[in-house]
Amino acid sequence: MVSSALADRSYRPAPDGFSLEPAAALLYAAFDPRPLSTRVPHCAHCVSDADIAALHARPSTLSPELVSRFVRKAGTTWGGTSELRRVTPRILTLAADHRLNVSRSLVWQQLRTAGWTTWPDQEVEAIGRFLLAEFTRLLRVPPRPAHVAHRWLAQVSTGVDDLSGFLTVWHDSMGPLPDPTIQVTAVGHLVELLTSSKLRPDLPPTMADVFPQNASVAPQVTEFLIGPGTDLDLRRAASELAASSSARRINVAVERLRRFRAAAGGDHASAAS
Repeated sequence: MVSSALADRSYRPAPDGFSLEPAAALLYAAFDPRPLSTRVPHCAHCVSDADIAALHARPSTLSPELVSRFVRKAGTTWGGTSELRRVTPRILTLAADHRLNVSRSLVWQQLRTAGWTTWPDQEVEAIGRFLLAEFTRLLRVPPRPAHVAHRWLAQVSTGVDDLSGFLTVWHDSMGPLPDPTIQVTAVGHLVELLTSSKLRPDLPPTMADVFPQNASVAPQVTEFLIGPGTDLDLRRAASELAASSSARRINVAVERLRRFRAAAGGDHASAAS
């Protein structure tokens, strides 16, 4: 089962979207830790008895270093699906705060291999809700090299095939309802996709280059870009921020989006521009 949260196109960012604490608490509660087997499969040359003992601690107390080592070795030389499942809340919360020394792509590769979408419904839903909260928080902070919406989506797509819930959050964050500061940062992430990614505006198929871990999600992001709402939100931002230091980059993004929509067949909404 794929999390219904991630496919919920009616999802709206919560007012407390900066805080991951409520979603993290629900995530830990959904996984209600079970004791590990006393015979965790492992390679005695790669994993020490101390490591095995440490992993038996309550998941919320596991150190980032221990969790990072476990993620790298899970499924090969240290444990399998049951061990990974038990530690998943800690893995995701540490990854959200950039406290792991492994990539988010590897985390999601491991979760896909473990078949996370087939886990109990409450666990799958909690993962989905946590990811939506994390993405909402990301959009409310100005983009920077390690904190850009399209790169986060590309990494998560290693284990998630349906990005519709995230794209709805992105669209709503740029729309007329949120606080203007939220609109500005969400638009900033869109500008990064249009101006700093591998996407070439005259060649829509290059959207797949933005998502090398899972090219199947590229059409979803293409639909997000060619829809009239994204174009209107970006143009509104260009008008409202015309006197700002970011005006030039936003105008470049507007032009690139126009070209992309024309090439992808979504030019009808802006034909008069």
